[in-house]
Amino acid sequence: MRNPLAAMAVALVFLVTSPLSAERNRVPEQDALRNGVRAGEFLPYQEMRARAQGRIDGQMIGSEFDPGTGRYRFKFQRGGSVIWMDMDGRTGREVGRVGE
Repeated sequence: MRNPLAAMAVALVFLVTSPLSAERNRVPEQDALRNGVRAGEFLPYQEMRARAQGRIDGQMIGSEFDPGTGRYRFKFQRGGSVIWMDMDGRTGREVGRVGE
């Protein structure tokens, strides 16, 4: 390639999409959740998200999973309030809520 910028762009595309790059960007919590769902230990994220959204009238603005406790935490906004809901990833039951 005669254009150095085009050559760098092509190299960057290969670098960003390489398996090595994907491995560096992995999140251990996501791996633990994926493996737990495959093993039948945890309920899938999509199912837990639907359950959480059915319990709170508000907009979901975030979520996370704690592989140590097996809990999902969902964050909602309703008006000017923020609500955090914890759910057991094994049973699908709500185990705590902060805010209203």
